[in-house]
Amino acid sequence: MLSPKYITNVNARIYLRFIEWEAIRRLHFDTDGKRMADAFPEYSAAAFRWPDNYNTYKERNPKNPTALALNGLYVSLLQGKVPDLGEFYIRLRKEVTNRKRGKALTDSKNRKAKKATTKASYTEKDVAFVDYNRLVSVVKRAAVALAHTECTDPEVSEVMGRLVSKHHGGPLPEAEMVTLQEIFSKKAKAMELSISKGEADILRHSDKQLAKDAYHLYGLFKLRCEVGDTWALPQAELAKELGRGKEKALAASKLLEKLKLIETTEPGRPGTVDPRATIYKRLR
Repeated sequence: MLSPKYITNVNARIYLRFIEWEAIRRLHFDTDGKRMADAFPEYSAAAFRWPDNYNTYKERNPKNPTALALNGLYVSLLQGKVPDLGEFYIRLRKEVTNRKRGKALTDSKNRKAKKATTKASYTEKDVAFVDYNRLVSVVKRAAVALAHTECTDPEVSEVMGRLVSKHHGGPLPEAEMVTLQEIFSKKAKAMELSISKGEADILRHSDKQLAKDAYHLYGLFKLRCEVGDTWALPQAELAKELGRGKEKALAASKLLEKLKLIETTEPGRPGTVDPRATIYKRLR
């Protein structure tokens, strides 16, 4: 289920409502304006005026860093360089709404410059850790475990500190710690590219048989439906598709709904008299 942060907030700035509208229209509804308007009928009339409001804001703030960053994000949307809504909200928060200013910006630039200098001193990530193979190995395993978990930077730092303490026996020099963090980040990003968050959430479910059933069913949804498409699926056909009984097949569909991968748009009705298929919609 879509939960906009700004479109439905009448107190939000127009430029935020505009760019969120455009992001959802392009990334969730594949640029289909009618589907977008149907999803938010009470805001579609106002949204028609938002492009003019946005252009006025941009023209009045030609050198404003926030306006420039916002327009940069909008251009990325137009050029198809924002892959999904998750990435959109990350960039919006980092580049626009939570943009660093003043001393915070200077400190951030100094930290980035220092990290870049340190990173440049190692041509290969393992050079700095030629004697720490065990530590590198456990850091990579931690990156695999934390991929797609929305772990915060402080939480990652805490994990790294525990691993260094346990497997190295003492603190690392700052330069080597920076490189170790680069190894962690690179591995975590690689894992997040290799599997979607939805699939990771399914496979991490504590009930492994249910996870297998749900993973199979989600694969069938991906095979049959684009994001936003629906699938009319009677209970008997659902059970047949999974090769499981109705109870286990329905449990798998409920797990996908709980993880917000699909949703029921029209409930079904089993039986021999006037049966009705359940209409499912793929969300991710």
